[in-house]
Amino acid sequence: MTELGAGGVSGEADVRAEQTRSWRMRLSWLVVVVALLAAGLGLLARSSLPMPATTVQHFDQAWLHSRAFTEGQMRADGRPRPQIDAPLPTDAGAWSTVMLPLVEARRRDLPAQAQPRPMRVWWYRVDYVVPQGVEGALALYVPRITGGAAQVIRFEEGQWKLWWDGSDRWREQWNRPVFVDLGAAPPAGTTVSVAIGLVRYDTGQHRVSHIDVGPREALATRDSWRRALQLTVPEVGSLTFLALGLFALVYWLRRRRARAYLLFFFSSVVWTLRSLHYFIDMPADPVAYTWFWWATNASLSWVMMLIYLFAFRFDSRRYPRVERALVVFVVAMSALTMPFDWSPLTSLVQQHVVNGVVALMVTAWLTTVAWRGGAIEFRVIVVTLWLSDLLGAHDLLMIAGLVPIESVYLLPFATVLVLLSFLFAVQQRYAEAIERAERINQSLEARLAAREAELRANHERLRLVEREQALLLERQRLMRDMHDGLGSTLMSTLVLAEQGNLQQDAVAALLRECVDDLRLVIDSLEPIENDLVTLLASLRHRLGRRLEGAGLRMQWEVDDLPPVPWLNPPDALQVLRIVQEVLTNVLKHAQARTVRIATRLAGDHVQVQIEDDGCGFDADLIDRDSGRGLRHLVQRAARLDGRVTIDSAAGRGTRVTLDLPLQRGSRP
Repeated sequence: MTELGAGGVSGEADVRAEQTRSWRMRLSWLVVVVALLAAGLGLLARSSLPMPATTVQHFDQAWLHSRAFTEGQMRADGRPRPQIDAPLPTDAGAWSTVMLPLVEARRRDLPAQAQPRPMRVWWYRVDYVVPQGVEGALALYVPRITGGAAQVIRFEEGQWKLWWDGSDRWREQWNRPVFVDLGAAPPAGTTVSVAIGLVRYDTGQHRVSHIDVGPREALATRDSWRRALQLTVPEVGSLTFLALGLFALVYWLRRRRARAYLLFFFSSVVWTLRSLHYFIDMPADPVAYTWFWWATNASLSWVMMLIYLFAFRFDSRRYPRVERALVVFVVAMSALTMPFDWSPLTSLVQQHVVNGVVALMVTAWLTTVAWRGGAIEFRVIVVTLWLSDLLGAHDLLMIAGLVPIESVYLLPFATVLVLLSFLFAVQQRYAEAIERAERINQSLEARLAAREAELRANHERLRLVEREQALLLERQRLMRDMHDGLGSTLMSTLVLAEQGNLQQDAVAALLRECVDDLRLVIDSLEPIENDLVTLLASLRHRLGRRLEGAGLRMQWEVDDLPPVPWLNPPDALQVLRIVQEVLTNVLKHAQARTVRIATRLAGDHVQVQIEDDGCGFDADLIDRDSGRGLRHLVQRAARLDGRVTIDSAAGRGTRVTLDLPLQRGSRP
């Protein structure tokens, strides 16, 4: 019970620790999002707030003059030639007052299709009176001019002079502020008249924001912030999105089941296509320019579809009908917005209104799905979609003219939100995978510990069983050896003694053999660690006095030998019996005065030689006469995978060689 309680407390502590880590992680993400939003709002405020009137004059009103512009005034590449035909600033009848910012609407009476489209130039003039304390260069700054080719002229020495020509980049003028260096500031109180000309087809539409004139350094700061927001941030965001998309593609190639990463990659590619118009020059060819704009605007529908399909992958449920409906919608939108005369959705406002309605519907439906149950990353993605929809709605209102044109297009900033939601989802999945792996590891460790304890218990039981079996086998061997050797000799001696057929000396001799056999068994049980020399030394110690008492002098010539791995107690007993039987034969039959025992290493074998200087015998009689027990020596050696060699002749002694292998199974 105590262990279960401790385990329960440990499990609760692990759960609390995981919850703490989860809340810390979410709090960290919240801090990151708040910091990014604060930075974005700061950038917007820095680029939108007007400069103090003492240094920069903020013109909310200008003088307007428009006139026809003939085709002959166009260059060969389609750009208008520089214009300096504005009326004099003193010609009050030629100028009318307009409020800035303004939207100059298109004409209602469109010309017939066969007639050429008329062109006009609109001049917007401001008169800047140099205040006291202004030194250095002056500059003109316009946050946004759209709809035509812009040119700037300055009135000097009684005439207009071309000061800046931006007609070469009129296609990119829609998102680039106008910043023109007006040269050194004249003396205080001097009026600097500057006019901005906008050349376009009379059937189009253009917009002009407020105009700032003042010290160059002050306006250059505002221009740099505006360019960073309108150009740099969309470019960096798009390229970062694409880089993460490539990372997602590489990950998907390793794990094909994770289709969310493939959808994220396609989303990054399509979004990069969608954002190209923010930071590249438009095609100069009119047809290519038209199709480029179509691809840019139509790709927004594809981005919507891919982002939604990406969001679906973070919910455990699947919605195939909704996914098919989104695909059909995107294909239909791409076809209906193509730049053909029969296309019903050629208006940019119409296209984005349809996209916005579908986006709101799908996002609202995803909100209900997430509300009914969904992972935290799915809910974060849904929140991100709502924020992206709000940014897109702002840009739609800005295109429709319901939001001041001095604002900044905010939809490119949605890439930051999408990237953050993707990183959060990946980080959440990674954290969950780590926690799941940790739980699995803990479970495996517990199971492994239990298995190890079970194996240790089994091993202990097996060791006890093996020990008991070894003891049993050893008892059986000792019983067999004592029964076959000592028991047999005692029984035969007892029978002969009872029959009165043995003299006292014979009985003593037989009993002495029994004692010797008992000692052999005891010697074989000594721990010799597979050392044949130690085994022979124990036999020498026991038989030395007996040999000397019989008048035999022993010569001990034993060399060090390597261990014999197979020399266990039963085999050691056989070796001892072979050596003892040879020495007994020497005592009984050899009539020798000296016996020599020697050992040596012969390749992968060890040899034990017992040599005497007795009377010897004819070795050929071994096969015919077993009285000397020599045949028993051969049989015992064969059981050890060894052999016995007997070299003897009448009158020159006997040499018996016991050849034993170091490894059993290899015969000499």
